[in-house]
Amino acid sequence: MKLTHILTTATMMLCPALAAWQPEEVPEDIRKNYLESNMVMSEDPCDWRETVRAIFAPAVAHCNSPREAVLYIAENMTKLTGAYYTIERRRADMNALEALAEKKISCSGQTILMVCAYRSIGIPARAVGIPTWNHIRGNHSWPEVYFDGEWHMIEFNEKDFNTGWVMENIGMLDPKHPMQKILAVHPGGSYCFPVYREHPIPAIDVTERYRKLSADWYAKYGPPADQQRLMVDVVPRPEVAPNIELLDANGKVLGKRPLPVKTDDVREFATFSMPREGKHYLRIEGSTQQLEIPTTPDAVQVLHLQMNSKP
Repeated sequence: MKLTHILTTATMMLCPALAAWQPEEVPEDIRKNYLESNMVMSEDPCDWRETVRAIFAPAVAHCNSPREAVLYIAENMTKLTGAYYTIERRRADMNALEALAEKKISCSGQTILMVCAYRSIGIPARAVGIPTWNHIRGNHSWPEVYFDGEWHMIEFNEKDFNTGWVMENIGMLDPKHPMQKILAVHPGGSYCFPVYREHPIPAIDVTERYRKLSADWYAKYGPPADQQRLMVDVVPRPEVAPNIELLDANGKVLGKRPLPVKTDDVREFATFSMPREGKHYLRIEGSTQQLEIPTTPDAVQVLHLQMNSKP
């Protein structure tokens, strides 16, 4: 693929505050679609570049490489902007200026703001997302940044690439399910990015690359061979929830966790590390009733409990 030789001059104009490092040359289609474009996904168009650059270019002037700049911005997004995730946001896909003004944003708002931040300092970035998870309601989106000749997954306020909870959840996807594909925004793509507006956003399928990332994550950070991760939710989620206990066959309490409540993010669960051998049970703290946990060969098991029936 052809490389552009205009990029260095163009990106220096975009981020004149950079001193310790310079943006890389990138393929022309990446420059056009993921660096020069002002649109990220389905947000209302706005002239965000000058405002966003004024925040982030000085912040990364001390960095020595694109990688270092990417990680510094990701880790300090709330510190630099005051914006934070909440389910109380006005709408999901705020543009960068709305996010900076209103502060309360969704994962889509986080993604849009981060992509604009990276583009403003000369680093290509795009939105990636999934229409629905296999075990929880709702979609999710996150940014990818391009440096060292490849795309890298990063998230709002994270210190490293390939966010653990995302990698874990990807490992639980059904690869045959049409709504569980991981998609990247791309003009001319044959898929529809998971946002909800009148006009569909074209995207490409990047599922297999993420399945490989997830497999690598499980190999490093997943449960040991003799353990299984158990994730417990309650439906419907109440205003106030009790603790739930994990017991072995002898009634010994192996762990106790608070159940998620109505105001928690959908990805919040009561999570345990459970031995694979033997029978195990769940019990609401203070109750005498127990629910036997099914046996599965999976590394992660998710249980949704009905609130109107006590385990």
